[in-house]
Amino acid sequence: MSDEQATEANYTLDLRFHKILAAVEQELQTALAKARLESDHGTTVGDGAEDAVRSTLRDYLPSGYSVGKGIVYDAYGDGSRQTDVVIANPDHPLSFPAGKSGTYVVDGVAAAGEVKSCLDIAKLKDSIAKGTIFKQLRMTGGESDSVMTPKDQAYMKQIGMVPPYFVIAFDNKVAEGTMAEHLRNAGLIEPPAGKSLGEHDWADTPQPPLDAICILGKGVWLFLRPDNPMGFQFGFTSEDGSKSIRNDLSGWAYVPTGSPLVLTMVWLHAAMPRVFRGRSVFSPYLIPNQRHLAYMRSRDTQTTGAATGEDEPTEDEAAAST
Repeated sequence: MSDEQATEANYTLDLRFHKILAAVEQELQTALAKARLESDHGTTVGDGAEDAVRSTLRDYLPSGYSVGKGIVYDAYGDGSRQTDVVIANPDHPLSFPAGKSGTYVVDGVAAAGEVKSCLDIAKLKDSIAKGTIFKQLRMTGGESDSVMTPKDQAYMKQIGMVPPYFVIAFDNKVAEGTMAEHLRNAGLIEPPAGKSLGEHDWADTPQPPLDAICILGKGVWLFLRPDNPMGFQFGFTSEDGSKSIRNDLSGWAYVPTGSPLVLTMVWLHAAMPRVFRGRSVFSPYLIPNQRHLAYMRSRDTQTTGAATGEDEPTEDEAAAST
């Protein structure tokens, strides 16, 4: 086969899978329409949308990955809120029946996210709030774990040792400018004190609460990083019409497209972190190390103090009590 023929064959193959995923997107919309016909109750309709998304992801992720729902915990003892979609990688130590909420460990999670039948301001804020809590989780690296290439290592530091968090919306009522404003104002989430050893630590990088928002039939919002695995870059047009490319920036970009599910699946396959584990990811959850224990003690002390309303006495109060 000549190079020209090979190029043509590859191009045809790409189009084929684009068409398949475009058809799948229509099936998702049909599933939501069916759920709306079967019930006027918002929760029932939402459950139907979530089930359809989870079922689709199961069909288009590697066979070793599972898709469920539940709460994700890290080895420091912190947890997410109830999450509509949790994608577990082959290292995850537990499995759960389809449709049943599970308890996941972040070291075995490849990505997580929310499903919205229709995204409005309130639901966007809810997604950002849930993402904010999720992005305070951190994976625990082991001495025998490895990340293959320098570019992969740079990416792991960029994502701060926490999997991506996304939203899939069947419809959207938020204007593009309003969406951009809310995403920018959400800022970056700092790692909780005690989960990072400093600037050199991969866990130290602040994170956006969301990494992607897929709006079926309309487009995709993506948070782009300098080392994003898709190789996207920011383009600028100057007043004189000249164009330039920057690959050292981070920020939100909107990609309007008739097939947003295609782009979202490409992003998801590229964005899910891949760490080669030398031991079970369950180990630090069963036998916490000193760093985890110190964090838990500090958190519990702060929680107890807040619950009792007790503060450290001032010098005058201490003197008065003696």
